[in-house]
Amino acid sequence: MKNILMIAGEASGDIYGAELAKHLSGMVPVKISGIGGERMRNAGVEILFDASEISVVGVSEILPKFRAIRRAYRLAKGAIKSHKIDMVVLIDYPGFNIRLAGIAKEAGIPVVYYISPQIWAWKKGRLRLIAERVKKMIVILPFEEALYRNAGVDCTFAGHPLVDEIINTKPAEDTLLQYKVDKNNPVVGLLPGSRPGEINSLLNDMLDAAKVLKKDNPFIQFVMAVAETLDFDYVRGMVSKSSLDVKIIRGEANDVLNISDVIIAASGTITLQAALFEKPMVVLYRVSKLTYFAAKLLVKIKDICIVNILAGRRIVPELLQTDVTPENIAEETKRILNDSAYYNRMKRDLHEVKVNLGPPGASERAAKVIAEMICTKDY
Repeated sequence: MKNILMIAGEASGDIYGAELAKHLSGMVPVKISGIGGERMRNAGVEILFDASEISVVGVSEILPKFRAIRRAYRLAKGAIKSHKIDMVVLIDYPGFNIRLAGIAKEAGIPVVYYISPQIWAWKKGRLRLIAERVKKMIVILPFEEALYRNAGVDCTFAGHPLVDEIINTKPAEDTLLQYKVDKNNPVVGLLPGSRPGEINSLLNDMLDAAKVLKKDNPFIQFVMAVAETLDFDYVRGMVSKSSLDVKIIRGEANDVLNISDVIIAASGTITLQAALFEKPMVVLYRVSKLTYFAAKLLVKIKDICIVNILAGRRIVPELLQTDVTPENIAEETKRILNDSAYYNRMKRDLHEVKVNLGPPGASERAAKVIAEMICTKDY
């Protein structure tokens, strides 16, 4: 039996890691331990350190969590140097994971990187480090394969694992009934992010925008998914203070996406999930001034939202930094709701993005690549 160390430092990585672990465990005899969240734990992974303690966005969030990040890093480093690990599987979380890849390389342990760091957006110097340290790269975005292969990295495009998440979503009618949502009136989904920093930065503006929308249309309805990585009571308290009627759902973001007509979301993986449901959306992005200044110096792309990046043009509206106001959010949302031509065009564009993400079965295909490496000892 092979011992695999799997590292996922974010909520999305926990989702991907859980699916990968389930498929891999069914293919070869392995014991998987590492850093992750509840989903990976439920998939049979021995969680050595909870990912929620080290999940950050931007430079300014690192300092408050620095001690936790350092503890997690030392734990993972110790596991690698114990000589009891046969393979390291890294999932996104680049600043942390690329360093760990170096430790594994020194220890002679093969590294598989699943879910590529977004080197195409910034810090392309990381490409050289990946080529030196990573045995196999498995990517989920179609254009990434050629990028890595051209840099000499053994790389396979597996398709996007979120495609399977969509297939397993329960019927919209069941969710509407469960949460007493009226399908005959507009439904706006609120997805404020999976990190505490995003909640503190964006949720109040989302709720104030919802008040503007409610004033314009008293029949409009709001549903919100609260990520499993967040303090549910804290988020519910913020909503209660707004005196707004919002159906709050713990986890189950896909259920919220499935029953919504329009999504207001923090920039991130959730926007890709919304695209797979072909749901028109307004995307918000606000970080500290320090983080934004650093990003402006380093980022080489004009759009923040992954949906727009994949489309090669802006197909969904983005509100960044000081443009994130209740008035702007409400205005963009009302345009989507009230302009049928705009709404339908956005849905067609989102369908194209969905098709390009590949067929179902990405997690299984990724697991097969790793299982093959283990069985053939190609490491």
